[in-house]
Order: sequence, then structure tokens, then C-alpha cells
Amino acid sequence: MLRLHTATTPNGRKISIALEELGLPYEVRRVNLEAEEQLRPDFLALNPNHKIPVLEDDDLVVWESGAILLHLGEKRDPEGRILPKEPRRRLAAIQYAFFQAGGIGPNLGRLGAALRKPGEKNPEMIEIFRAEVARLLGVLERILGDGRPFLVGPYSIGDIMHYPWLELLLRLGAKEITEQKRVVAWLGRIAERPAVVRGMKVPE
Repeated sequence: MLRLHTATTPNGRKISIALEELGLPYEVRRVNLEAEEQLRPDFLALNPNHKIPVLEDDDLVVWESGAILLHLGEKRDPEGRILPKEPRRRLAAIQYAFFQAGGIGPNLGRLGAALRKPGEKNPEMIEIFRAEVARLLGVLERILGDGRPFLVGPYSIGDIMHYPWLELLLRLGAKEITEQKRVVAWLGRIAERPAVVRGMKVPE
């Protein structure tokens, strides 16, 4: 039995997208972050870092979105739908997953926190995070410059890791992303996938 503990955040939606891509049945447990349900003892018993998503796969508990995607790719993806079987492409998919976890995710998160900060904002920190987001988007634009449809070539966890974060930025119309035409087109290709449409609606 697969049970996904999640919320309406980019990191949570990575996992629901992957589960939908793999066509796996799963149970959704919505975690109300505003009510601080992630700090309750029953949730901390699953993830001592009190973050979503968490995936229960029978008697195994996995947290950290990248680790969950890697687990699903290795244990629940016999056809290589999200984690290619060919060694070079498999490694490339993992590489792009790490790139998102160490780059786009934390920098967009910090930028959002700086912009939402009540009271007086710190313009210097906002500019630092904005510039780094723009730089990372430029890296993605260069990677896609050879015409590949997805980061590895075939669709993979590398694309899934990026999509929910960058879809949000694109929806906000941020110039840092709208100016990167290949990135915008790549996100459009991901958005057309039926499993992505379904996964982005979890939890309802």
C-alpha cells in the first residue's frame, strides 16, 4: 500500500505527479501546514524533519522529495517511465534531480520567503536570490539548447523535480522565466501530460 502525506506545495506535487505517471494506486493524507499538523507526534514519527512529502510504501517510510522519486524509479518503475534504465540516462536523470534540489528549489523558496516577509523587506537579499534564480534558469535554457524535448532526452524525474516550482513562477509571469523561451516551451510540454494534470490537483 502506498500512502502519500502531502500538501498543496511544489515539493508535494512532485510525488503525486510521479505516482500518476507510474499509474500506481495510492492513498492521500493531506497535511494541513497552516494548522501545523506536520509538528504533531504522529507525523514526526514518520519524518523527524517535519516536512512534506512523506511516502509510506508498505513498511518503508521515505521522506525528501528527491529520495522519494529515486525510490519510486528504482522499485516501482519496471519500464523506466520516470527513471531511464540505460545507465548514462539514468545518471543524468539523477543529476538533474540533484540540480533542482540544490538550486531552483531552495533559491525560489528563499526568494519567496524574502518577498513575503512582513514589515520592511531586505532588497539586497531579494536581489541576490532573484539573480541566482535567473542564473539557474539560464543554465536550463542552455541545456535545452540542443533541441532535446526533456532534460535527459526522454521524460524523467529530472523534469518532475523542476516542474511544480517553475510552473508557479511561470504562472506569476516573472520575467526571469518568461525571457527563457526554451524553458517556457519545455514546461509547456510537461504541462500537456495527463499524469501531470492529475498530479497537480493532489491533494484536492
